[in-house]
Amino acid sequence: MFQTGYILNRRADFLWFITLPFLAIAAGLAGQKWLPITAAASVGLWITTPHHFATWIRTFGFRDEWQRWRLPLIVGPVLIFTAIWLGLTWSPLTVAMLVMLWDHQHSLMQQYGFSRIYDFKAGTGSASTARFDLALNWILYFNMFFVSPYWTQIWVMELFSWKVPLNAAVVQGIHWVSWTITIVFLVIYLGHLIRTVRQGHRINPMKLLFLGSSYFMWYFIAWFSTSPLLYMIAHRIMHGVQYDVIVYSYIQRKAGKTKGVRRLMAEIARPGRAYVFILFGLLYALVFAFLVGNELTDFGLGLLNFNIPYDSLPELGIKHVVSFSKYDLFALTMINAVALVHYYYDSFIWKVRDTKVQTGL
Repeated sequence: MFQTGYILNRRADFLWFITLPFLAIAAGLAGQKWLPITAAASVGLWITTPHHFATWIRTFGFRDEWQRWRLPLIVGPVLIFTAIWLGLTWSPLTVAMLVMLWDHQHSLMQQYGFSRIYDFKAGTGSASTARFDLALNWILYFNMFFVSPYWTQIWVMELFSWKVPLNAAVVQGIHWVSWTITIVFLVIYLGHLIRTVRQGHRINPMKLLFLGSSYFMWYFIAWFSTSPLLYMIAHRIMHGVQYDVIVYSYIQRKAGKTKGVRRLMAEIARPGRAYVFILFGLLYALVFAFLVGNELTDFGLGLLNFNIPYDSLPELGIKHVVSFSKYDLFALTMINAVALVHYYYDSFIWKVRDTKVQTGL
């Protein structure tokens, strides 16, 4: 019935893919209790920004992949930066919503991608398993979005701002529909697992443990957040660290099997050089932070006060959109566009069914 396969190995998988979500919850709870809200910027700087660097080095470090994807790698960022620049000029709230929605889609697709790698490594699942896994991730994630206290407050307030008539009965009805769809699909998914075994295929228990721990973390923080810090810290730790781990493993394995590895990539891929990968990621984060004008407080989890006012934080009661100077517009364009380019690249460079990607997995 079961066939176990690991993304890395037994010990590493239990640390990075099974245990890490629970460690992220602990870090988020500690941050929610003891850190100021401005610490969210620090978490973005030290966790999220380096994992963007991981995308760049994984994308451009191998000549064969550069030659294969040259056109979309060049054209995509140009279009994205242009769209972000124009969007921030004319409709900044629309840009913010676009980035947020793509970020959430990107997050759930990463967990789906890892589940596919687990089946690839173990040789488990049937021909329809990929579709069921994809549906499972979409339904579990958006059920959390629709029914959890943390996200309900956000989307209800947003709908009110759009003058959409809402009352308690409507919101409760949305919750009921979402839970009904989720429970029904979980029963269907269980039936798929049973049918998979009866057809002679096997199930990788590590995949189920991984999905269970991932969604336990997301559901826990969505129900127990009393500030955005719990969600931001826990989510970014799980998402960013797991991404860095798979990228480093990928470049190590592929560098040993592929010609045309660039010098920096070959240096990072050498055994025992994980610290080089980490240092380059942190250096990239520092350069990016200075380029977009991060406040000095962002470098110390909000605990180091340099008497620099945060005059544009919603937590201080500023809810209107302030006018942008040219530098503000440049900085916001950089922050949003770099994130979107990261999402865009990942949408086509990580296809597990691709034999060239399998070389590094």
